Amino acid sequence: MNPIPRLSADDRRAQIIEAVTPAVLEHGAAITTRQLSDAAGVAEGTLFKAFGDKESLLLALAEFHLSVRETGESGLPALDSLEEVVEWTLRVLVDRMQFVFRLVMALGPIGQRAAAGAKGEFEASKHRLAERFVPFRDELRVPPVVAAEVVRTLAWAAASNWGEQTPVSSVDDILQVLLHGIVRTQTAPSAAADPLPAGTPASALEDQKA
Repeated sequence: MNPIPRLSADDRRAQIIEAVTPAVLEHGAAITTRQLSDAAGVAEGTLFKAFGDKESLLLALAEFHLSVRETGESGLPALDSLEEVVEWTLRVLVDRMQFVFRLVMALGPIGQRAAAGAKGEFEASKHRLAERFVPFRDELRVPPVVAAEVVRTLAWAAASNWGEQTPVSSVDDILQVLLHGIVRTQTAPSAAADPLPAGTPASALEDQKA
């Protein structure tokens, strides 16, 4: 029987972080070391050995999640069109950014400190995301890096809702804008004239057509 390999210190820390993340999102920076140890399934002494103290653990947790590359820029499934790439990327980025918003808000100053330290990685991620648009550059009106910036900016806006309780736009709305713009290019014939009330004589309908 082969012995179970021991986790490295880094792997053990990552395992603890993953285990306690739901509890941190629920309780925020006010979470106690007892709640953390219960969520991780380890003794409080194990947490102190791995991270030093609670604040160091929470900062490591925030840095860990902020350093994880967006799924929208890696692990892309086989997609055959620019529209599919835009839609899949936008939906994944919105989910990812909603999680990041929740985490930073829950951790307060600790989350803000981690976010400030991740600015370089956030900028680099734009260029990695742009690589997804390179195969479709001939279909784009702008360079791939600009397309990546626009998709990511709108995903950020959709995830944050601009602080509104009830968002005005949905991911589907943003997709329509990204793919087709905000200007209606063709007016439906039925919208050109006011509808006539029910029971209007056929002669009146003919007059309207004329």
